[in-house]
Amino acid sequence: MKNLSLALICTGILFSSGCSTTKFIINSNPEGAFIVGYGEATNDKPIDGTVTFLGKSDEYSFVAMKRGYHPDTVIVTKESSSDLLFNLRQIAGVPPLIRKPVELNLQNTNLLPVSIEIMLHKGVDRYEKADELSVEADSDLNHELQLIQADTTISFLSIPEDSGWHSVSAELEEYLKTLDPALLAYYPEPPSVSVILEKNRVLFSPVIDQMNLSDEDELLVFGWCKSVKPTTGRIVGNIGVAAASVAVASYETAAYGFPVTYSDPSAFRLDNSTLFVAYVIDPGTGEVVEMRQYVVPYDITKMESLQMLAKSIMLFPLAESHQKP
Repeated sequence: MKNLSLALICTGILFSSGCSTTKFIINSNPEGAFIVGYGEATNDKPIDGTVTFLGKSDEYSFVAMKRGYHPDTVIVTKESSSDLLFNLRQIAGVPPLIRKPVELNLQNTNLLPVSIEIMLHKGVDRYEKADELSVEADSDLNHELQLIQADTTISFLSIPEDSGWHSVSAELEEYLKTLDPALLAYYPEPPSVSVILEKNRVLFSPVIDQMNLSDEDELLVFGWCKSVKPTTGRIVGNIGVAAASVAVASYETAAYGFPVTYSDPSAFRLDNSTLFVAYVIDPGTGEVVEMRQYVVPYDITKMESLQMLAKSIMLFPLAESHQKP
C-alpha cells in the first residue's frame, strides 16, 4: 500500500507541474538520416517517437545526421507539431556513403600495438590512473601479442619503441575516443585518421606498403584497453555485486570462446573489468569503418589474466559483432 500511495503522489506532482507525453512522427529529407536522440535512421519509413515534457517550458533538441549532408537540428516543445521534418543540405565534395560491409577476418586484420590504461578503483566513483601499472601492462600485453602470433591469428605489427609510436598512439587515441560507434556511417564527413597517417608517413609507410602487397582487402586496427583494478579496501564490499554482474560475460566467454558483451568505452559496472576497443581503419583512405568493443570480467594486472586477454585479442575477428553496417 505504501508503494501505491507513493506512486499516486508522484503522479499527482507530475500532472500538477504540467507533465505530458507527445508522440512525434519523424521524417528526413533525404531519407535515411540517423536521428540522434531516438537512436535509429528514418530509412524508407518515418520514425514514431514519444517525448515526455515535465514542465510547460521543457524543450528537447534532436539532430539528424547523414553522410554527405550538414546536420539539421529540431527543437520540440509541448506546442510543437506532431509531424517533424528534418531538411539536410548537401555538403559539396562529400559523396554519400557507398561502402561494402566490412569483412574483418584473421587473414586481413593488422593490429597496431595496443594502448592500455589501468584505473585504480579507490571508492565510490573514485578512479585514479595508475601510471606505473599502465606502462607495465602496456609493455607486457604487446610483448605477449608478439609471442603468440601465428598463422592462425591476426597479424600483430611490432613497431620499435624509439620510433615515436607512443606520441602517435596518444594522438590516435585522443581522436578515436571521440567517435560514437552508432554514428560511424552517419557522420557528415567520413571519420578519418588520414591526417595522422600522413603526418607520420615515415612510421606508417613500411606497414601500409607491406599490406598493399597482399591479395586481401587489408585493414589496419588500432586497439586500446582500459582495465579497472580495485584497491584492497574495495574488494571485500564488492564480491557479491561483481559475481552477479560478471555472470553474463563469463557465460559468453565460456560458450563462444570469446567475450562478446559490448559496452560503452566510458562505462564500467565492475570493479574487476577490462574493456578492449578495436578501431578498424581502411589504410588506403584512413577512414574509420568500424568499431568493435567488449568487456572481460577481470583486471589485467595479473599475468594470467593478461595472457587470456591477449589470446582473445589475437582471435577477436571471430567474435560476433553487434555493429550495424
